[in-house]
Amino acid sequence: MKVANWNVEWMNDWFVSDSEAAAWRPRVERGDRPVEDVQGLAARVAAVIRTIDPDVLALQEGPSRVAEMELFVADHLDGSYVLLGPSGKGQQKLYTLVRRDGPTAAAYSSARDLIDLASSWEVDLDGRLTLEEYAFTRAPLIVVLRDCGRDVLLVNLHTKSKFVQNGARRWREPSERQGYIVDAMRNRRRIAAELMRARLWIDAKLRADEETPIIVAGDLNEGPGLDFFESFYLSHDSVAIVAGSPFDPRIMLRHAFIDSEDRERNWTARFDDFIDGVLDRPLLLDHILLSQSLNWGAFEASRIEHEAFEAELRPELPGRAGRPSDHRPQSATFRF
Repeated sequence: MKVANWNVEWMNDWFVSDSEAAAWRPRVERGDRPVEDVQGLAARVAAVIRTIDPDVLALQEGPSRVAEMELFVADHLDGSYVLLGPSGKGQQKLYTLVRRDGPTAAAYSSARDLIDLASSWEVDLDGRLTLEEYAFTRAPLIVVLRDCGRDVLLVNLHTKSKFVQNGARRWREPSERQGYIVDAMRNRRRIAAELMRARLWIDAKLRADEETPIIVAGDLNEGPGLDFFESFYLSHDSVAIVAGSPFDPRIMLRHAFIDSEDRERNWTARFDDFIDGVLDRPLLLDHILLSQSLNWGAFEASRIEHEAFEAELRPELPGRAGRPSDHRPQSATFRF
């Protein structure tokens, strides 16, 4: 079984928002660099997926309506995947695609678990030692993969956005920098809160049964200034939160591909980091994490799918039109 993970940039832009039935836009206005051929872009995204050839695909930034994702699968993936989901609010939703001739899959609800990921909880979001109600921006999408000897839980995650309006300008303007730092840290604390909540759910599952097979896949949304905020404001590394504590190593999650990729390939997105002053900075934003029973049992191989992605780049086209996404997909293969 091959499991892939991919944040496909703003799929919601591809579809007519006020159409009663799902319908493609012919073009997309995206700043001063529009996408002139939406279906051509969708075809290249589908070509990446076909090259990777996953049995299961955890997808982030899917469209807001199920019918729109169904249209993409029907028109560009030959209807060969069943959809589970979506989860999330607004225009960026989580979906999991399962091949029709692949593993049997079903949605999983955490409503009866010790930690219900669909409900709100209390957390200190601004460091003032005051608790307030908070809920996931996009609740994790959990599916059960069967036909694997034992049910495997796949947790599809896309944490809250770290985006701060006019962030680069505010950072560079001395009179506005502190206000930007406050807003950026609040976003980082929200991301940390979401990942800690997911980790508490994982803890409960693995403490009840350490052999529970769990895959966590998704975009964990580290923002600009990772080094700055960790060094001066003691913000948390997002992967470390969800991976678990070394004081309980038996229920820590193992990273699927960080040890198998060469250092220069160990990134999934590139952005200008205006805080740390690094242009076109390679960042590892997307991850596949495995429970110990999977890592030492069924896990075989993994990779960041650079070649499949780069085959569909069109450098002659501007901006969004020229790339399948602003994130690169990853995959992990298992034998049960």
